[in-house]
Amino acid sequence: MKVLHVIRREYVENVRRRSFIVSTLLVPVVMTAFFVLPLLLSLFVPERQYRVVVVDQVGGVGPEVAASLADTLKSGERMYVVESVDARPDATGDRFADERAARIQAVQDGEVDIVIAVPSTALEDGKTEYITRDARGFSIFERFTDVVSDAVIQRRLAAEGLDFARVKTLSVPVAMEMRQIGAAGDVRERSFIAEYALVFIFVMILYMAILSWGMTISRSIVEEKGSRVIEVLLSSLTPRDLMVGKLVGVGAAGLTQLSVWGLGGLAMSTASGAIALLAPLDIAPAVFGYLILYFLLGFLLYSALFMAAGAVCSTEPDAQQFQGLITMPMIVPIMALFLLIQNPSSTFAVTLSMIPLFTPMIMLARIILLEPPVWQIVLSVVLLLATIYFAVVFAARVFRVGILLYGKRPSLREMVHWYKLAK
Repeated sequence: MKVLHVIRREYVENVRRRSFIVSTLLVPVVMTAFFVLPLLLSLFVPERQYRVVVVDQVGGVGPEVAASLADTLKSGERMYVVESVDARPDATGDRFADERAARIQAVQDGEVDIVIAVPSTALEDGKTEYITRDARGFSIFERFTDVVSDAVIQRRLAAEGLDFARVKTLSVPVAMEMRQIGAAGDVRERSFIAEYALVFIFVMILYMAILSWGMTISRSIVEEKGSRVIEVLLSSLTPRDLMVGKLVGVGAAGLTQLSVWGLGGLAMSTASGAIALLAPLDIAPAVFGYLILYFLLGFLLYSALFMAAGAVCSTEPDAQQFQGLITMPMIVPIMALFLLIQNPSSTFAVTLSMIPLFTPMIMLARIILLEPPVWQIVLSVVLLLATIYFAVVFAARVFRVGILLYGKRPSLREMVHWYKLAK
């Protein structure tokens, strides 16, 4: 069983690499930090008091804004100290521009944090100004937008003799919550944005895993051909044993890495019930099983092609040209992802998921989105296995002839000739 020695060698060499260890441990940490870090940072955001001036040319808006901003700090102090400046025209003329300019200067001098300018035209066109040196406080900007908007609308309604509180109660918008019926008939909450993010993450993980480990096989063969190590190996091994050993050994290393990532993702999914921020990541455990399944199938399919590319090339630049052709089909599922997520049960989506070169990523995305019928999943696996068989047979024959050939990179026609010659 010499092939077992090749499998062990390929596996050990790959898992011992520093890049393998770093990427295997770092990806779950980065993914966890991506979702947990914002929550932790929100707990340590320093609170402060803001000095606010409302330059009001409408009249009544400033006091209403001051009354509405009742937010308090943990110390019990008001978060917003609001000064209302009545800038309506009087005997001295139109004071709005002067008051606005004076308060802007106060912001420059550090005496005021925020200036809200409400011109008389706000009743017609609804345009006001939020002036500050720190324009990155988006949540604070939204808070003032809501408060000032309510105050201006209240002035409008009062001019028409309508009660603002009553109108606001009657005009509360309807909240439409998305629900989806699962395969078992259960109704669960769904979020389009969360679904897209989840599908994108899983598809990209699968894409990167298949691509990186497939190219690892190709690169390994090219390096061993260049250093003539391949000749030493073939002195005691058959080309078939060498190919199978590399395929299984590198695949096992990739499976090890993906299993670590999957366990990390499963742990995050389990924690999502306790952490509100991670609620959209409530992933069914079966999804991780399908991730492993379609990684193995996708890896076998593409690695066979990468292995054939490595066997017929003597240099890395030559191999990269073949690798570019092999990776092109892998880009299609990523490009079709947005269309797929909108209608994962469409004829387009179903057809795309049955094309073996696209199946691993497309079918995994569909499983996450809607749990397709079992027959579709089974059919996709059967078609993939059949394609893998032919891809491995083709790669084995090309590998047998090309592994010891050096020099010019062969054309596709020559590779087909090698395939026929190796029967």
